[in-house]
Amino acid sequence: MYTLLSLKLSNRIGTSPLNNEETHPSGSLYAPAVSGLMTFSRLPHALQPGQAEIDLAILGIPFDGLVTFRPGARFGPNAIRQSSVLCRNYSQQMEVGVYEQLRAIDAGDVNVNPFNYEETFRQIEARVSELQSPGAAVVSLGGDHSILLPILRATSTNYPGLTLIQFDAHTDTSEGTLSGHRYHHGTSVRMAIEEGLIEGTRIFQIGIRGSVSSSAYNDFAKEAGINILDMQGFHDRLRRDAFLEKLHDVAGSAPCYLTFDVDGVDPAFAPGTGTPVVGGLTSFEALDLMRSLRGLRFIGGDVVEVAPPYDCAEITSLLAAEIAFEIAALIAITRRSEPPQAPAGRPS
Repeated sequence: MYTLLSLKLSNRIGTSPLNNEETHPSGSLYAPAVSGLMTFSRLPHALQPGQAEIDLAILGIPFDGLVTFRPGARFGPNAIRQSSVLCRNYSQQMEVGVYEQLRAIDAGDVNVNPFNYEETFRQIEARVSELQSPGAAVVSLGGDHSILLPILRATSTNYPGLTLIQFDAHTDTSEGTLSGHRYHHGTSVRMAIEEGLIEGTRIFQIGIRGSVSSSAYNDFAKEAGINILDMQGFHDRLRRDAFLEKLHDVAGSAPCYLTFDVDGVDPAFAPGTGTPVVGGLTSFEALDLMRSLRGLRFIGGDVVEVAPPYDCAEITSLLAAEIAFEIAALIAITRRSEPPQAPAGRPS
């Protein structure tokens, strides 16, 4: 039944509108969670959405060619999909029926080039833009955090005035002098600011901690006006509340994008990642803080740096799947409260 549904959807993509029943996850007793094509949350699989009326596209980006320590995030998308069979329809945390609100598909993976990051970036930017063009929100499954830069190249064009919310142990504002390479997974935020894709004052980072090369490492983030809630600040209720209040004030009704590096969570709760840093968020704290973001206008997001070779009992991929699902829930809340609309500069 699942295969027929996927085939039916693929045949109809680009020819006529789809209703929610056609894009609802399979959940029949005759299609158990361990069977069928492996897609996120068991959504229908459609590689070419065209102009179909899709609200949400899940996109895998299996690239880890720009990591600075442990590789393995290229296996992240498949691991997250495997764990997502337990992500059903209704988010009790966000209090929304995700797939009742959103016509959703799994759009497969970007065709990455593991030996050429520039070509990979072009492929990512083009694919994200293609999916966003008819008005779909895109939730990407990484991959290392360098993929954020091409995602923002596409997203900032379609959604000017973007606010970036980042869960991470690192600011990703490295100078890029590592081995003389300006582009790696620790420079994506700096590059986005330098390319004019987003303003530093519209970036809000949560979970920052650990050691850095020198005190000057943080100079760029300070000069750019990046808003940082480090782990000390997170555990200070007054600082945390002030940070969230400023986030809501700055974002207002403008589009918001959530990028979640799983190393923002303590390695006790997310061991399967390339650059683990102790002293981070618990899985509950991370998900609970995401709940405080309800009411913002979310147009997309990603979860990155899941490295299955270092995982244990799927702890990290289970968390990543839940994070991706809750990002979808934030998007569902957004779409429930506003009429559907095409990205800026795109036909409605």
